[in-house]
Amino acid sequence: METYGIQAPRMDWTSANLPEAWRRFKQQAELMFSGPLREKRETEKCSYLLLWIGEKGLDIYNTWSLSEDEAKKLQTYYDKYAAYITPKSNPIYARYRFHEKMQADGETFEHFITELKLLVKDCGYPNSDEMVRDRIVFATNSPRVREKLLSQGAKLTLDKAIDIARSHELAQIQLKEMTGSKDAPKIDA
Repeated sequence: METYGIQAPRMDWTSANLPEAWRRFKQQAELMFSGPLREKRETEKCSYLLLWIGEKGLDIYNTWSLSEDEAKKLQTYYDKYAAYITPKSNPIYARYRFHEKMQADGETFEHFITELKLLVKDCGYPNSDEMVRDRIVFATNSPRVREKLLSQGAKLTLDKAIDIARSHELAQIQLKEMTGSKDAPKIDA
C-alpha cells in the first residue's frame, strides 16, 4: 500500500524477533503519522494502523474488547499490540546473548557496535555504555584494537572505544588500497 508516494509500513509477523519487528513497525508508523499523515484525525490514524498491521494483526485486534473512547486512541493500539508481542523480559537470557556476542571475521565494526547496542537494551544494566565499552574490548576480533583500548585504562569511554575501533578499521582499508592489494580487504577491526 502506497501512502502519498511513500511505501506504507508493514508488520513482519514472520520475524524471529517479533519485539524488534514491532519496534521498527511502530517507528515507521510514527514517522508516517508525524509526516505525511500529520493532518489526519487520531481515529483515522487508528484505521491506517489497522490497514498496515496485516491479517495476523487484524486477527489479534478482533479479540479485543475496546470501549468507544479506547478505540479512538492510537496509544491504546500501541499498548495492546506491545503487550501481545513483547514477551516477559528475561534479563538473564538477554545478558547471556550480549556476553556471547563476538565480532565475527569480516564483520564491520559498524555492524558489530550496532548489534551490541541492540542487545544491551534488554539487559537492564544501570550503565549500558560501560557494558558495551567492555564488550568491545573483550569481543573485538583485532588484537591491535584490543591493545589500544587496554592502553587507555580507566580513561576509556564508550565514545573513545568506538573512535579507536573505527579509526583502526578505516586505516586497515586505506592501507590495503595504498599497497595495491586487489583482494577484498579483510576487516581486522
